[in-house]
Amino acid sequence: MKTVRHRIPSECWSTDDDQAAQNFNGWDFVGKALQTAVACRIDCDNPFANAFPGDHYRILAGLIFNLDRTNGPLTLVDIGTHYGTSARVMLDFSAPEDQVVTFDITSWKDYETTYLTENDFESGRLVQHLKDLKEPEVFAEFVSLLDSADFIMCDGPKDGIFERKIYNLLSNVDFSSKPRWLFLDDIRFPSEMVSWRTIDSPKLDLTSFGHFSGTGLVNISEGLRFG
Repeated sequence: MKTVRHRIPSECWSTDDDQAAQNFNGWDFVGKALQTAVACRIDCDNPFANAFPGDHYRILAGLIFNLDRTNGPLTLVDIGTHYGTSARVMLDFSAPEDQVVTFDITSWKDYETTYLTENDFESGRLVQHLKDLKEPEVFAEFVSLLDSADFIMCDGPKDGIFERKIYNLLSNVDFSSKPRWLFLDDIRFPSEMVSWRTIDSPKLDLTSFGHFSGTGLVNISEGLRFG
């Protein structure tokens, strides 16, 4: 057997009986995103930034690049800054007028490795909040921001707690009706599979074009249905 760099336990679950998957209709958007992902290259030292398939960064780039901007600049939210690779992609593949807001409990400066720069923040296009969004009182501070967001990425600790709490909180928001997407990492981790299955909004498993551990896209234009 050939060497495998990283292995996780998972399962194969049917999708023909998952109505949320069967209701997905954002095919034009995904098709354009895939074309962009094939053609693009990400200018970042992260060794996995240009893995396609294998990691989610190039499909993320394609999705961000092809968002509908006919109504003006967009707001992009990144939950889980870590080294800043996803925020980097959001900045580099969005319009100059778009804003990226990223959340973490640790400052981007505190990591020995980071793909963000002081200039990213000084430009005003990137803001980091050192807040734990899974806490209801913290989440409540940012409901207006999340409502205004056009694209939300959630890439938390995959501990079986954080993401589920975020989905529950999002599902209780009375979102305004507008094009809005939720992008999820690691949906095939054992800790995350039930949560992914429990999402009832139109969704698509993009793992074959994204992160080998699972990449999911959910249409939350009418809010998130979860549970």
